[in-house]
Amino acid sequence: MRFRMLFIIWTCLFCLAAHNCCVSSDSDKLTQGLKKTEKSIPLPYHEGLEKTVLNYTTTPFSNQFLTYSAFIDTALSQRNMPSELRYLPLALSGMRRNYCQGDRCGVWQLPTLTALHYGLTIDGTRDERTDVEASTNAALDCLNELYQKYGDWWHSILAYTNSPVALQHALIRHGETPELWDFQEQNLLPNTEVIPNFIACVYLGDEGQLKFGEVADPVITKALEPVERPTTTVKDTAKTLEPVVAEQGRNVERPTTKTKDTTTINKQTNNKKATDPSKSTGKKYIVKKGDNLTRIAAKHHVTISDLMTWNNLKNDKIFEGQTLIIKK
Repeated sequence: MRFRMLFIIWTCLFCLAAHNCCVSSDSDKLTQGLKKTEKSIPLPYHEGLEKTVLNYTTTPFSNQFLTYSAFIDTALSQRNMPSELRYLPLALSGMRRNYCQGDRCGVWQLPTLTALHYGLTIDGTRDERTDVEASTNAALDCLNELYQKYGDWWHSILAYTNSPVALQHALIRHGETPELWDFQEQNLLPNTEVIPNFIACVYLGDEGQLKFGEVADPVITKALEPVERPTTTVKDTAKTLEPVVAEQGRNVERPTTKTKDTTTINKQTNNKKATDPSKSTGKKYIVKKGDNLTRIAAKHHVTISDLMTWNNLKNDKIFEGQTLIIKK
């Protein structure tokens, strides 16, 4: 009887040791694979990552990624951004164009106010967030501006998927610079699934293990409602323009004090302060209906800051028929 008990205990210990050995072997393989894959964006190992990796090896993504991957790679290269970001739309939406979650929509899951800020159209008949090329340019411009602010790609990604305000609150609550996986383990942000999802996509993509197929986009059953662009208030010219990113559908810009009849003041200021075309050197551009500084800057390959400086603009408010000087 005693021998039988000892045999059972020995067998259990052997099986447990063998299981731990296999788990350790798989963890070591993933850890080494992440180190090999890592380039500009850190890919730290976490035990919770294994489940995501396993799931992504069996679940196909939309083959829209294969269609647009070359375009995304080119857009990243033009901005000198890390090539790993090509997998971010897979981590956010599975590369489904009509995928919507709350206020976010499209392959890049752009919030409404962010999309409008970067020149996309959202009205009763059209939502350019479902246009892969247009939304890619807007999303990468936003991420690039966030990186200029934070100097850290993971902070930029987390600010993009949550909002800069939410990230700032998380950093304050933590009390010191948190490790990447602390954001998920300590529930510092509402959306932290992007961490395992993005790391898994980068790792499997580099290994050539991502699967693609015909994945139907979810159908948007409700009609799109017109969305007005946020009104512009007079801002402190000493501050640089920061990307507008919404959290849970709310405008998260710092509150500014509105002056009486802001639109009238802006028009008077622009008329008075704008550079006189007859006395300025450079190309003249007449503002058309629907124009904004973001579109004009992109069209002429200049920055918004340059346009505001060249034309003595106190804010980004412009109006139809206004003459702008582009000094190139």
